Amino acid sequence: MYLQDLHIHIERGPYTVEWIEQFVNTAVRRNINEITLLEHSVRFKDFHCTFKEAREYNLYQKKWFEEKRKTAHTLDEFKALAYEIKSRDYPVKINFGIEVCWFEQHREKIAELVSDGFFDYVLGSVHWIDNWTFNQRKYQWLGRDVNKIYARYFEMENTLMESGIFDIIAHPDLVRCHSIYPDYDLTDTYREFCKIAKENGVAVEMNTARGQKNGINEDFFKIAKEEGVTFSTGSDAHSPQDVGKGIREVMLKLGAKQI
Repeated sequence: MYLQDLHIHIERGPYTVEWIEQFVNTAVRRNINEITLLEHSVRFKDFHCTFKEAREYNLYQKKWFEEKRKTAHTLDEFKALAYEIKSRDYPVKINFGIEVCWFEQHREKIAELVSDGFFDYVLGSVHWIDNWTFNQRKYQWLGRDVNKIYARYFEMENTLMESGIFDIIAHPDLVRCHSIYPDYDLTDTYREFCKIAKENGVAVEMNTARGQKNGINEDFFKIAKEEGVTFSTGSDAHSPQDVGKGIREVMLKLGAKQI
């Protein structure tokens, strides 16, 4: 079985060979054949202009952004690290990618920043609904219309996939992160999502973070398999010890087309 972990964050350490090799060593121990090392787009100064409205949305988000800005790198620094690693021989295939926060109003800038073909995989994710961060704190949902949140979330996921920018849509049911659910059935929503993923050649990520069995919930997973989407697998690791967690288990469940 060929095992891929295409979603690994390196943000908690320096841009050094020694730090990267800690991720590689864990992949080897877990018999992972291929990994993708990446950063969130907010970790790059080049992308900070795409967070303009989110930064100004409220005081909490401004403070969050300012903390991220203190340790941000440039894309050129990341690319230099990638070229160094790719010049060496390792027992696993090593890709370099990026996880981009999707802001519809900055579609052209996002496309421009990833247009040089450097990234092996460009992941897109909806962490912000119209510039509001829904996944960081549960209390942020107080007083909000849950049905509207879900509707807009999946609308943004669809525009993400239709943009032509991304290879993979990361953790596509992140909106369920606080176990708050709408009062309407999501079957049609999931089916539309899967049709758009197929039409646009975007892989649906099976994200194994937080002990998820499939990476997406069972109803979503069943429809995705029925619709014949292409899947990717990723641990969403933020530390070397989490590389490859759950990948073998989710691959055994898939029995479907893999990226």
